[in-house]
Formats: sequence, structure tokens, C-alpha cells
Amino acid sequence: MDQGQMEARLAELRAERERLDATLEDARVEAREAMIAGRKPSGHLAALAERREVVDAAVAELQDRLADAEEAEARRRRTRQVQAAIEAAGERRELAAAVDDAVARLAAAWPAYQDALRKGLGAAASVADVSPVERGLVTNRQNDLLVRVLIAGGGLELSRALGVETAIRPRHATTLTDAEGRLADGLHRELLRLRAQSPQPNVAREAQRELEALEGEG
Repeated sequence: MDQGQMEARLAELRAERERLDATLEDARVEAREAMIAGRKPSGHLAALAERREVVDAAVAELQDRLADAEEAEARRRRTRQVQAAIEAAGERRELAAAVDDAVARLAAAWPAYQDALRKGLGAAASVADVSPVERGLVTNRQNDLLVRVLIAGGGLELSRALGVETAIRPRHATTLTDAEGRLADGLHRELLRLRAQSPQPNVAREAQRELEALEGEG
């Protein structure tokens, strides 16, 4: 008998218990009147009382079984919830490891990048526009270049999650690769200009063609 069937049967027995109470009261009155009249009371009263005892016992047993069934169902439900939570926690743990790894790699790579920038930017500044990356040298306050990189990679949501308040919008963001790419492009163009002035005609012509092609691309 499943839980639903037990609940239905319990309702039926309780209804029968109410009917027995009413019938039993009538039987008591009948037996009392028989005694008063000097007649032997019928066995109807005893039969009804016994029937009520049986019904009460059945109700009590069904209530116990129903409580056990509800407890078992609650335990199964809780087990499913815990298992689902464990699975979700495992998935989050993988994502958490990825976040930890990314933060650790950023913490190591950014100072190394700044150091390389500090050592090499001076030479580049003498021959090309270093504005795409020169802000990366800032160390004593919020680094504008790193914030732009952060927004380019994760949007304003990530920067806000890290507590970074900035007026920089996503359209002004840039990846560090793109910033270095713009600097490299400027350096490459400067190299082509130098080669275009070479006393070697072939070298000069090739450099001039490549330079014109780049300028044609905008």
C-alpha cells in the first residue's frame, strides 16, 4: 500500500469511527432502556464497542505506517537534493579551479609584462607611438591599461565584481594583445620607412610597396 492509498484508507477509517460513535451512543440508550424494562440487553452494544476498538487499532497502525512512509520519502527527497548539490559543487569546483588558475597566472604575468615594458618601451618610444601600452607602466594607482584589458575580457560585470569603479566603457576597452599589436604595427611601419631609404634599390622598392599597401589598408 503506497502513501496515497494509506491516506485514503485512513480517511475511510476515521469516517467509520465517527459513524460508530453515533451508533454506539444509540446502542447504549437501547441497552439502558432494556435494563430498565427488565429485558436482557442485546449483544449489539458489545459488538459495536469491539468494532470501534479494532478501528482505533487500525487507525493507529496506519498513522504509524504513514509517518514512516513520509519520513522515508522525506529522506529520499533530501538524499536527491544532497546528491544534486554534490554534483553541482563538483562542477563549481572545476570552475573555481579555473578562476584560481587565471588569477594566479595574471598575478605572475602582469608584473612580468610591466617589467618587460619598463625595459623596452624607451627604445620603442624614440621611433613609434607607444601610447597604446605606455599606461601599463603605472604602479601606484589604478592602472588604466589593465582596467581596459579587464573590461575587454570580462565586461563591466567582472570589473565591478572586483570592485573596480571606472568611467571606461566597453567600447574603449582593449585587449593587451591588440595594444601590443598596434605598437608593433607602428614599429613595423617605421622599419619599412627606413628600408625604403636604403641605398639598395631592391630593398627600397620592396619596402616602399609594402608600406604603400599597409597605408592603403588604413
